[in-house]
Amino acid sequence: MILKKIAGIAFIISFLMAIVIFTGYGSQFISFRNAKSAFLITGAAGLLLNLFSFPKGKGSLTYNFIYWIGSVFIFIGLTFKILHYPYSTPIIIFGMAVFTVSFFIPADKAERQKSSEIIDDLN
Repeated sequence: MILKKIAGIAFIISFLMAIVIFTGYGSQFISFRNAKSAFLITGAAGLLLNLFSFPKGKGSLTYNFIYWIGSVFIFIGLTFKILHYPYSTPIIIFGMAVFTVSFFIPADKAERQKSSEIIDDLN
């Protein structure tokens, strides 16, 4: 539980640093160099801490695995973009495609049975 809170805070900081890096808003409060470092550190920390609770998600194991693979590719693509490495845009697009595919994976059978029983109980 505490890891989830720390990971959430790390993601918020990483997201704010991405705003500073890509839009320039807030650059009067933090330099681009420090924003890049903070983005890389907090983004990686958030991903790693969330991966510790990976199998405990609401979806199936396949859904969680594909979801996190997409997230990792997006993070790597953004890191490449910040560091001005080649192929950053294709990596981001690939990560977003994998991330999107994860939403079309059905839930576990136990999850589907629970939802059908709830509907049957209401009638």
